[in-house]
Amino acid sequence: MSKLKDRRREVHQLDLAEAQRQLADQRLKLFHLRLQKQRGEVKDNRQFAWVRKDIARLLHHISELNRAATQKEA
Repeated sequence: MSKLKDRRREVHQLDLAEAQRQLADQRLKLFHLRLQKQRGEVKDNRQFAWVRKDIARLLHHISELNRAATQKEA
């Protein structure tokens, strides 16, 4: 299996608190990558795309979890 499918499966299995923690970690990682790029320390520019896509995956999963929780309450 590819790393992408594995990561998608991992994100799908997270609960809300863990997904939010990983989202904060990924946003911090993106911030540090931007600082490294400014200093000329980044060797692989694809890291930016990988981190941004992972952030999008986590945001989507969090919104799905919130939507499911709202539907249970109604």
